[in-house]
Amino acid sequence: MTPKEEISNDNGEGPVNGEELPPTEMLYMTYEGNWLTECEASVLQVEKQEETVSVTLDRTVMHAQGGGQPTDKGVFKVGDETVFQVEKVTIDRSTGIATHAGKLTVPDRCVEVGEKVQVDVDKETRQILSECHSAGHVVDSAMANCGKFLKPSKAYHFLEGPYVEYEGSLEADEKTSLLGKLQDAFYELVEEDCPTKIEIMSVKEADALCNRQAQNFDMDIFKDPRTGQIRVVTIAGFPCPCGGTHIRSTADLRDRHWGITKIQSKKGVIRVKYGQNAKK
Repeated sequence: MTPKEEISNDNGEGPVNGEELPPTEMLYMTYEGNWLTECEASVLQVEKQEETVSVTLDRTVMHAQGGGQPTDKGVFKVGDETVFQVEKVTIDRSTGIATHAGKLTVPDRCVEVGEKVQVDVDKETRQILSECHSAGHVVDSAMANCGKFLKPSKAYHFLEGPYVEYEGSLEADEKTSLLGKLQDAFYELVEEDCPTKIEIMSVKEADALCNRQAQNFDMDIFKDPRTGQIRVVTIAGFPCPCGGTHIRSTADLRDRHWGITKIQSKKGVIRVKYGQNAKK
């Protein structure tokens, strides 16, 4: 294959060059699919760049990087043979098409259009990334429980220094007082073993649910441009629009001792840092 050469199927199975690809079915977007770590899928398109190969499937269990959460990683298998190592998943939000970028693992063996593959997520990585993302939502709930209904402006759910940012400011003495309250509220929510809810709903329903206490979310930003619907995740009783993967319950944050570690306030932004092995 030459660089950026698209491989099409000669036997008429699956899309061919010039044919529009359908949106990828992102199985993790539903409540049931959020827990899946493997699925069977059909290869729709294969494209080789200079150092990587990009594969488009009809469906996937792999989380596409975005919304502050890193990409899932994993492999494609055919039978017992691993044929492709997935290093990064991305999605075009306008078309809903996800791309799995990575490397072929068998010499002279390419993934073929129309071929059925087993998609396997790296389970350990998925678990800890889901914990990290969910812990960020518990920060939101802890803020609300402490009476801080601030508009979230950014979230970073990577393992290297995760945080949630809000619009607002705090005086130095208020930061110290709030930190202790937030740490206690976070711990209490973990111990309450609050179950996670994942729902797909209309913009109107999502607005009524997520903005019932304060007008914190612009639903037009979060709606799927193809369906007009929004995925709402409720963690520790706090609902918000979200496209990430999550844990079943806040109790799943106990083993790694997730918690809030620091508060910073600068230039109208409050940053609440959190992480593993947190100590007051």
